[in-house]
Amino acid sequence: MEQIYISKASTISPQNTFIADDFFNAEALVCESDKCPAVDPDYKVLITDAGKRRRMGHLIKMGVSTSLACLKQADGSLFMPDAMMSATGMGGLEDTEKFLRCIIDNDEQLLNPSNFIQSTGNTFGGQTGLLLGHHGYNVTYAHGGFSMESALIDAMLQLKDGSAKTALVTGADEITTTEYEAMRKMGFWRNGRQMGEGSHSFLLTNEKEGAVCELVDVKTKRPLNESAVDYINSFIGSNGIKAEDVDLVLTGCDCDYAHLKELEESTFSTFNYKHYCGQYATASGFGLWLGAELIGRGLMPAANGWEKKQARHIVIYNEYRMNDYSLMLLKHAL
Repeated sequence: MEQIYISKASTISPQNTFIADDFFNAEALVCESDKCPAVDPDYKVLITDAGKRRRMGHLIKMGVSTSLACLKQADGSLFMPDAMMSATGMGGLEDTEKFLRCIIDNDEQLLNPSNFIQSTGNTFGGQTGLLLGHHGYNVTYAHGGFSMESALIDAMLQLKDGSAKTALVTGADEITTTEYEAMRKMGFWRNGRQMGEGSHSFLLTNEKEGAVCELVDVKTKRPLNESAVDYINSFIGSNGIKAEDVDLVLTGCDCDYAHLKELEESTFSTFNYKHYCGQYATASGFGLWLGAELIGRGLMPAANGWEKKQARHIVIYNEYRMNDYSLMLLKHAL
């Protein structure tokens, strides 16, 4: 069976992660408020057409930028993937809100369709395909807390059965005032919970040469009716790995503090990545990016940042609103 490797990765998050060196060479800033907006790069560097850039909403700019950054080669040209998979929990909600307000303000007449067109979940995947001139497989997943994982599983299946040799997977979600306020009124942002946003792109391939790390497996479960430790042990066991072979578990919990506490008190070494990115449907993409970078750079979390230590296996454990649970397994590409 074909092995799957992460060849390149790019992310926009509440940290300075678009240029990864900036994140690892400086002290990461833990989100302190209950709203963690993304640190936007200079979008005109990658989206050079001012007219197209002006018509793009924030979600589309983030998704297109990380996709293009992930595909950009050393000579400045753009690599053309065989397949493209996009993922979003909420889609272009900001543009949806604008369109609904326009309906009310204009009494359902003389409506500008731009906000409606830009609001659909598949817009940033479609925009990326148009900018690249890509005519191959291009699919968007809007599967709530499993959106990112569903896109990754699709890409892995395509690569393993030979339908594609390279696949670009991008997940993105944005903060909007309406969603934030609705969740605030329901008390969701209590107890240290924080709303985040970001975009995360990965170029997956069968080629080991030049790879950042190997993506061994992705698993989803809804709900989790067993202990988190048993869930992880069953997952890694099915991949021929023992608990002592796992160097780090990157935990991303929204609400399930019981399972988080269980993991923190287990024999696994854990690190909560959502302190850096906040909570949103595709936040597991940030965990995947962080895990891949740690393996690729030979780093591990330490008390005062990062320490030089090579991890062989990293597990990303993600939970979304006590409903969607997922695991991803990364391996050093020896």
